[in-house]
Amino acid sequence: MQKPQIVRKPAPFKVDGLAIPYPEFVPRLFNLCLSLGFRKELIMPSRAFCSDENQGLPIILMTKHFGTFPFNHGRVGGIIASDRHGPHAHHGVDSVILQASHVGYDPNTGIYGKFIRPRMGGATASDSCGKIAHVIRPYIEQYEFAREQIFLHQDNSGRKLITIKNSFLDFTSQPVKKGLVLLLEKIAEVDEARRIVPVASLSTSQTFAVAEDFGRRLDDAGYLWKGEAGECIGKYLFADLFQFREDFRDNDDSILLERSLAEFMPTIVTSANPPLKAAIIIIQLEFTRIVESIHWGGEYAGKNLLYITGLNIDISEFEGFPATTYFVPWAAYVQLSGDAPEDYSHPLEQDHLFKLIMEQKIENPAQIDLKDEISRMLQAPRFDIRSPQE
Repeated sequence: MQKPQIVRKPAPFKVDGLAIPYPEFVPRLFNLCLSLGFRKELIMPSRAFCSDENQGLPIILMTKHFGTFPFNHGRVGGIIASDRHGPHAHHGVDSVILQASHVGYDPNTGIYGKFIRPRMGGATASDSCGKIAHVIRPYIEQYEFAREQIFLHQDNSGRKLITIKNSFLDFTSQPVKKGLVLLLEKIAEVDEARRIVPVASLSTSQTFAVAEDFGRRLDDAGYLWKGEAGECIGKYLFADLFQFREDFRDNDDSILLERSLAEFMPTIVTSANPPLKAAIIIIQLEFTRIVESIHWGGEYAGKNLLYITGLNIDISEFEGFPATTYFVPWAAYVQLSGDAPEDYSHPLEQDHLFKLIMEQKIENPAQIDLKDEISRMLQAPRFDIRSPQE
């Protein structure tokens, strides 16, 4: 008997009403740390952001409110370098990790994914997170191509048919090794011998009778069947009807993001906002991975630690106001050096975490004046730095 397949699904992620401007979020985060018993002069924050310049404001604000430049846990795309836990843990008595993938947002259109780059001159817009866009773009292109190369139609007797390009079909004799492959058993009729046999074969495609369940699903979605050549499947190529195959032989960190997203690509490419969906999935996968690395790594053993993750939303210069960033909290892991309250025996989920953050004061008397600190550096004694004696 075949073992049941365990399917991993992304958790619901809410944005509406949960986005906090960074100038408001960071002081609340600092005060949350104090409420947990962290000592303000002993906290070493760390950020795990993409290297994009539009992530600069959060870093500046962390420096201002925590009184020290944050350690860097981040890789492009918002991936966390877990091998940096040790150095981070040894740079402060109490530790904070703030991780976020990021995505641009246009308040005028409500569309995610783009950010205006003033240093390119004019109003040049580009992908907010180039790494995420680079990873998902080939998959989006494959999906869009498939939507135009798969056709729904019906014959003169009213039988519902689907014609599919051979390259999307996982033939027993020649399975798909790379790219988009249809899960044909969910689309076409399967005979008593568990075979899917075409009703017609063309030069580069096969025509199959549509399975009753799939036909009913299209009818319920309001699809109107057409005769002759019919029309391309378009938006009716749902996420659960296909998958992507890739051969990830290389274990290099440069493809870690793509490896993480691979199984969720059908969900991403069929989303109304693929960059947003990809960023959210990264956040969720990273939180699970990093909590496990904290549990089993031992670097933070016996320390106060707050690991918080969420989504950075980048908003370009708008109506004369400077570019800014919002934070949408997702989840947090709290570890206290003493006996932790029962409230922190499990991760803090999104609604609870947002409520906890917003309960904190926005005032932070401990924040430093960056301009004053730089002025003091300039007034400090000038040291005579020399080469070492051989």
